[in-house]
Amino acid sequence: MLAKGWKSSALKKEEFSNKGDDFQNGVETSTRLQVTAPPKDAIMLAVLADAQTVTELPLEEVQDEAIVGRVGEYIKNAKGLNLPPDIRVLKTRLLRLSSTILLSETFLARPDDVAALKKQLPTGCGECENVPLLVGKDLEDLFKDARSTNVNMESTCGGIDLAFAVSGRTYLLSHALICESDSLIHDLSEAKPRLVFKLVGGF
Repeated sequence: MLAKGWKSSALKKEEFSNKGDDFQNGVETSTRLQVTAPPKDAIMLAVLADAQTVTELPLEEVQDEAIVGRVGEYIKNAKGLNLPPDIRVLKTRLLRLSSTILLSETFLARPDDVAALKKQLPTGCGECENVPLLVGKDLEDLFKDARSTNVNMESTCGGIDLAFAVSGRTYLLSHALICESDSLIHDLSEAKPRLVFKLVGGF
């Protein structure tokens, strides 16, 4: 099991069926694991590998106004993001994962958003944070497989959780549509990011 700043070997405790649950997420069977105490409210990921082969990778926040401007223009004009025409770009964070991998999170708001007028970044479901994730030279949208085909305001929520390495490959865990707890894992080892795992309804 892996979370930000924490890792633990996990032992299988029991399996149980989800078929009778009121909230269906497409997962028929769940496995309960026994681990050391994780951080409170941590978003955790189970990796089927020896604990010693799984390593969390640091995400270093960097500054580059030229790239921030480029990302802002992309978001304003990209048809695939399906954003309202009067959307406001509040802030873009750049996160350096390696010498060749640069990620960005961009916080958006409607013009009448009270929190935005107070220059506060939204923090979650109460005031949804809207964060398209982009990576690389061509600004790839990491949420494109989770986006609505309609005007996409509430359903761009989410953010980067953590990056990790397994068997020499680099992966990124992020959550999209946070109010419904969707999770995405991308393999960032190649020139183009590749979605390798998508879960609707949370871990």
